[in-house]
Amino acid sequence: MKAAVLSGTENMEISEVDRPVCNPGEVLLKLEACAICKTDTKMFHSGHRDLKLPRILGHELAGTILEVGKGDHKFDVGDRVQVAPGLPCGGCPFCISGVPNMCDKMSIIGFHHDGGFAEYMLVPANGVQNGCINKMPPSLSFDAAALAEPLACCINAQELSKIKRGDTVVIFGAGPLGHLHRQLAHIYGASEVIVIENSPERIAFAKKVGVEYLIDTTEVDPVDAVKEITDGVDVVIPACSDPEVLAPGIEMLDKRGRMVFFSGLPHGYENIPIDHNQIHYKELQIFGAYGCTSEQNRKALKILAARKIAVDELITDHISLDELVKGFDLVDSHKAMEVVVTSF
Repeated sequence: MKAAVLSGTENMEISEVDRPVCNPGEVLLKLEACAICKTDTKMFHSGHRDLKLPRILGHELAGTILEVGKGDHKFDVGDRVQVAPGLPCGGCPFCISGVPNMCDKMSIIGFHHDGGFAEYMLVPANGVQNGCINKMPPSLSFDAAALAEPLACCINAQELSKIKRGDTVVIFGAGPLGHLHRQLAHIYGASEVIVIENSPERIAFAKKVGVEYLIDTTEVDPVDAVKEITDGVDVVIPACSDPEVLAPGIEMLDKRGRMVFFSGLPHGYENIPIDHNQIHYKELQIFGAYGCTSEQNRKALKILAARKIAVDELITDHISLDELVKGFDLVDSHKAMEVVVTSF
């Protein structure tokens, strides 16, 4: 089969490799769509703590079942499916209590196992057994279903930060995840959603899709600008990896406000200073949010199928597998929003 194999830093080749053998309990997919995550470009340029090389990247994916291994299962050849990439053990306290994304034995498609930038992909048996394969609603396209995983990550963050009716929410970052967060916050009942950005390309796109409250930090101070819109912010979501957004985010929060650390910070910025007194005196709540669960992926599929989120407008580019590195460049340069491989 044809696959994009990453062997080292910025060393990726489109190669002919052996098609995976489908053993008992496993499922083999024919890939139909795989979106490029910012994490994919990070792994291409500088690696990742969980990345094991050589590796076929790609974890935002959907496809058609080509082969089903022997064993108890609920899938048939020809089923249209989306895959939650995190493969938990299924038996640890975290898995049993409903938070398998915290599983200490978690392995991830596209990190520890070969992913979706290939013609075919194998879902290991523990992923099949633990509900990581989700049948797609009939009305949903493959490229839209590929975005269920990033939407599920947003669901995880917003469930943890308890966004509710009437909340005012601030989102730092107007990339694809920022726009998913913006629309999801309205679904959960937020009355005002303010988006903060400094990239000209991102700002132009946000204006194009009609973001109501948009702050350009190259022109105004974000804290002052937020105060002109609202008397208090209930939730702040940094949907970007810029460490400079955390301090103003904490400052603009109202008493008993919530911040969810949705994006990891670059190497070397893990211990940035923040005003602990603001957290203390305002009784702020700080949440971490990492990844998502299979159940949250299923929620995301239902939201997408109901067209509650305008996901099609976020998919600006469809490319072939041969153009994958070009797709990485489009994502890194902000010349595109969601880039999806649909030709393998």
